[in-house]
Amino acid sequence: MLNLKKHLMIGVAAAGIGLTAMSSFAQMPPAGPGGPDGRHMPTPEQIAKFEQHRAKRQAALHDKLKITAAQEGAWKTFTDKTTPQRPATPPARPDKDEWNKLTTPERLDRHLDRMKQMEARMTDHIAATKEFYAVLSPEQQKVFDQEFRKMEEHRFKHGRFGDDHGRDHGKRDAPATAPAPAK
Repeated sequence: MLNLKKHLMIGVAAAGIGLTAMSSFAQMPPAGPGGPDGRHMPTPEQIAKFEQHRAKRQAALHDKLKITAAQEGAWKTFTDKTTPQRPATPPARPDKDEWNKLTTPERLDRHLDRMKQMEARMTDHIAATKEFYAVLSPEQQKVFDQEFRKMEEHRFKHGRFGDDHGRDHGKRDAPATAPAPAK
């Protein structure tokens, strides 16, 4: 029962944060040139640079894992399934006026639909990773674990999972002393 309450509280908090963020974004001016709905779209040069960087990281991981000829097919399947697929045209978003006409439950339903799409992609990504991981030797699994840990640390450090949204690229300073307990 406590677990259910905990999950409900987390869900309510996430919805509240999402609504706060949406109201903040609704007040922001459009971000210059972009896609058909006015949002920022990466340039072909930026996409090419990202793809080049991703290919370089994959090649480095391939070398660190020392993939054998017998594992090459599994490696190819893994990289194919985990490579982000960029649609030719971005998914349509409602314009500001249309969004403002929605009721809170309708907005929350749209947020939930988006989360379900992200969950489906993540489920596929996890399944592909587990399939690949199963063909690795124990030594290769240790290397894979170390590299994945480094990637997670990089994302946390650069705010992709934290609350600083990439603004603070260093570690946050911890308070020098702990506050005294209240009496």
